Amino acid sequence: MTTALVTIGDEMTTIQVIGIQVIGSGEDGEPTDYRIPRGMVSLHRAHITADPPLPENLTNAIGDMMDHLDDAVRTLTLLGSVTEVVVAGRAAEAIAAVEFGGEITVETFELGRAAAEDVFRTLATEPVDLRRRNPGLPAELGETIPAGCCALVAVLRSLHLDRVTVQLGADQTGPTTAGTRSAGPR
Repeated sequence: MTTALVTIGDEMTTIQVIGIQVIGSGEDGEPTDYRIPRGMVSLHRAHITADPPLPENLTNAIGDMMDHLDDAVRTLTLLGSVTEVVVAGRAAEAIAAVEFGGEITVETFELGRAAAEDVFRTLATEPVDLRRRNPGLPAELGETIPAGCCALVAVLRSLHLDRVTVQLGADQTGPTTAGTRSAGPR
């Protein structure tokens, strides 16, 4: 199985292709990782100018991420051979917890695209005071989570995915396979 691990950080997003043997990979071989200079907080700073975010703020944030992801797909050609996409980071964990309705106690959570889009629409249209009341959303992410939703939605749309596996509570170094809950179609 070949997996892409997409870690949506605060300031950048990284993509790693895991589980594929590439002869000559390294300095002059096929790249297996890519860095996008946008994460949840940097995307928020660059595009979110109102509370709740204006539609054009959200459109621009998603478009910014999708442009970078298009570059990643062109550069990281191994993305075309992945069989699973795992998403990690505080934004992804928070979105999964809101979809679930509270804290998730397993290591991974299957998040369908429709469910992610629904959480996006909910969190992006509420003012921060109401947003922070969503079960599962850590209060400290109330201001920046709309940008985190934009990043995750961009991943799903750009990579034409029906679902992702959200890695929860890990050190973010790689995917795990134990204990999975699911939301949305597979």
